[in-house]
Parts: sequence; structure tokens; C-alpha cells
Amino acid sequence: MPNNFLFRRLVSSMFVALVFSVLSFQVSAKFIAVSVSSEDNFKNLIAKKIEKTVDLKGDDVYIDTAHGDFNYQYEQVKKYIAAGADAIIILSAGDYKQNEKLIALSSKVPLVFVNVEPIKDLSKLPPRTVYVGSNELESGTMQMEELAKLAGYEGNVAILRGPDNAHAAKIRTLDVQHVMEKYPKLKLLKSESANWARNQAYKIVDKWIKSDIDFKVLVANNDEMAVGGIMALRDAGKDVKSYLIGGIDATPDALSEMQKGNLDVTVFQDASAQGITAVNVAYKLMNNTPVDSVVWVPFKLVTPTNLDQYTME
Repeated sequence: MPNNFLFRRLVSSMFVALVFSVLSFQVSAKFIAVSVSSEDNFKNLIAKKIEKTVDLKGDDVYIDTAHGDFNYQYEQVKKYIAAGADAIIILSAGDYKQNEKLIALSSKVPLVFVNVEPIKDLSKLPPRTVYVGSNELESGTMQMEELAKLAGYEGNVAILRGPDNAHAAKIRTLDVQHVMEKYPKLKLLKSESANWARNQAYKIVDKWIKSDIDFKVLVANNDEMAVGGIMALRDAGKDVKSYLIGGIDATPDALSEMQKGNLDVTVFQDASAQGITAVNVAYKLMNNTPVDSVVWVPFKLVTPTNLDQYTME
């Protein structure tokens, strides 16, 4: 999927002001604003589902990206509040400490954080603040248990990590390591951060190949990096199907690679369900309906045997 969905939603500051001005006259319509940390296939899927869900309710939605810059995102959210947003959905660009500034804004407007946990202890989220996401303790565990089984519980392993400051990447990597500790014949040869990115994963795996790193199990913290690894193996003339490769997210590109026999495992993180749930939670908050401070969307294991059940819009 092209990464231009959010870019098509970017407009000049003058046009934004006009949009907000028009919205201010539509007093009967709810207005949900969305700040997305940065662009990738998975975040775009969430954003598209948020947009579609609000549109179906007949209300107004505005989506913009923060370009990976927390300070930009913070100012963006404040502008949403000034424009009269009834609720704001956030895929955070910040770390736990930075996110405290965003969370403080819940005194002015309901906030729904989605996909990226805003603080370490979610039980400390204040009123009118909810986190919607999937429990990362499940993701890497499901992934590595299946890969270990396919490997016969032995073999050399390489890990492609997400950003080292990202909570999801840390937990997914720990999940993998904890599974490997159960099976001493699984040996970790390499572990390197590719920052969720396909191109960075490609370069890292290409480097490993050229350095004769003899891994047979490639574990990636997300599908984008798994796909990058597959591309590097293929371009190096390797038989991709002779490796065991796992990702997380069940993105369309990953499912396509699984159909080709190149990806053995992924874990379905339901972008559509996260987007829909985030919107539904936002409406509950706007209507003062009680809602739990954390709403989990379950992960599900995807392999070639159940692949046909997992198609994403």
C-alpha cells in the first residue's frame, strides 16, 4: 500500500483554518481530530479505518501527521483543541515522559491513544483518557513459539528489532528472548534495530549475508522489517523458503509474501479493529458513557494454514 494516504490529507495552514471555521458552524455534528505520529502501512490502515468509521456516523474527522516529531504533535493537538474538537485520537510520537504533556490536555478534551502505549503504567491514565491497543506480551511470544516449533526447537536465530526507544519493540524482543530461553538449542547470532523500516532491514540482512552469518530463523518485530529481510535474501540469490521468517502485524504485503511461501509466521494486529474501537471509545467519552481506561484488541497467530481468514482492507 503506498504511504501517501496521510500526505493526501495534509493541507496548507490557510485551508486548515478554513476547514475548522466551516466545522464550527456545524454545531450538530461531532468533530474528531486525529494526530498520527508518522506514516507507515500499518498506521495508514488505522487512519483510514478511523476516517471511514466517523464518516459512516455522519460526523466530521480531520487527520494529520506529526512527521515523527513530538513537539510538532503537541502543538498540533493544542490547535485541535482550540478548533473545538470534541475528542482527539492520538498515535503518539513521544516517549513516556513526553506523553505526560499530552495526557494533561485531557482536562480540556477526551483523548484516545491508540496502538502505542502512552505511559508505562496504564492504570494511571486520568479520567477521559483511554488507551486502545493490543497486548504486546502476546505478540512476540506467539510469533517465536510458532517459529521455534517449525524449527524443531533448534537453530541459529537473528532478530530485527524496532526502535530501541519503542515500548512495543522492547516487549516483542523480550518475548522472543523469553521463548528462546525455554529451548537451549536455539542460538541467537545477531540482533539489530532496523527502526520498523523495510529499507533498513534490507541493509542489515544484506550485511549479515555478506558477513556469512549463518542464521536460519529470522525474527522481525514487525512485518515491514520481515519483508525487507525477505527482499535482501532474495536479491542475494538465497532460497528464501529455506529460512524460517516471522513478522508481526499481518499487513497486506506480509500476507502476500506468505502466499508466495516466503513468510512463515505473522501475528495479526488488527489495524481495522483498533481504528474502529478508537472511534467507538471516543464517542463513549464524548457522551460521558463509562469505559475502561484500557481496551485490548487481541493479537492472533497467522500461518499458511489459516491465511485465507486474514485479509485487510
